[in-house]
Amino acid sequence: MEKKKGLFVIAPFFRPSLGGAETYINELCEFFRRNNFFVYVFSYQPLYSFSSAIGNKGEKREKLENMEIRRLGWIGNDIFHKLQNYPLVVFLYLTPYLFLHCFFWMLKNHKKIDVIDAEGLNAAFIAKILKFIFRKKVTVSILALYNFAPGSLFSKIVCWTLSSADKIFVEKGKSKEELERIGLPPDKLVIFNQWVDQNRFKPADKEEMKNQLGWKDKFVVLFVGRAIPEKGANILLEASKNLSDDVIFAFISSIGPAMEDIIKESKTRENIIFVGEVNPLELHKYYQACDIFCLPSKYEEGVARVVSEAISCGAPMVASNMGSTPYVLEEGVARLIYPNAENFAKEINDLYTNQGNLHQMAENCRSFAIENFGEKNIRLIYETVDSI
Repeated sequence: MEKKKGLFVIAPFFRPSLGGAETYINELCEFFRRNNFFVYVFSYQPLYSFSSAIGNKGEKREKLENMEIRRLGWIGNDIFHKLQNYPLVVFLYLTPYLFLHCFFWMLKNHKKIDVIDAEGLNAAFIAKILKFIFRKKVTVSILALYNFAPGSLFSKIVCWTLSSADKIFVEKGKSKEELERIGLPPDKLVIFNQWVDQNRFKPADKEEMKNQLGWKDKFVVLFVGRAIPEKGANILLEASKNLSDDVIFAFISSIGPAMEDIIKESKTRENIIFVGEVNPLELHKYYQACDIFCLPSKYEEGVARVVSEAISCGAPMVASNMGSTPYVLEEGVARLIYPNAENFAKEINDLYTNQGNLHQMAENCRSFAIENFGEKNIRLIYETVDSI
């Protein structure tokens, strides 16, 4: 029997933390452990208030078939979000403590490991040091946009950190461009799209799904994301005031600064529905039931996972034209606009009143998703790691 390779995954944020990056890492680990790898994950317990405040902790040491997960207890209470604009402080908060645990584990177990996989810049710094000490291959995944200023101290540190990686997995779009701009060679970069299980995230009978969710005969606009200002939930709350009351806005969201506004509006207005958190295994039903999916992000972000999930379920999008989103969508499945309430109200109303156009976009979604968001993306990552 062929010996399983060892993959050491360093991921400050991992399930049960919630978010697109966490889902990406979890599905990557699941794919590898099913395909002749033994996966070792080092992470923190949830650090976000919207995960940890509801008691959403994981086991300190979780053992599965071909996978072990170690979660470190650390200072939480949403400190990370408060520090996001201070990279050095974030580095000091996340990196040294996680490095020490990874280092001492590797001292005893380095012979089990073939490849170190780092998720994000802080993990990449740890991997760089471990590579120097233990002489292992290193891959890094970069899922965020950093808007590097070429020549700045920060961009130089990032370039130095990533330069020793054997391969860097980067999403299609601005992320690739900015890494090349700060001096990383293109041959190190492996370009991919987010992927989803096309057997679960697929179109279904919309009216039947609406009936299941209590949305019978409603025209539904859906938002899925964290309730933080950057994600733009408040843009949709404002846009909803300028549309017919027959257009219902449903918010699937977790605790965050905008949560209070959503809940308040849902108690006084019939066209606002606060869904709250949804079991990830049930999320596809909401995409299948909605008429329009909205992504009103107000900042330069990478490709949000909800893009691939919604499109795969046949939900046309009205989305922000900022960040990497415009690089992975096209006019046949999405309307891309500057994120403000006026623009979102205009585009939603146009699709509501011209549902022939909306239905054509919905028809286009499935073939677009299969071409762009299928399993070939995770296979690209797997084959790259397996071959280095």
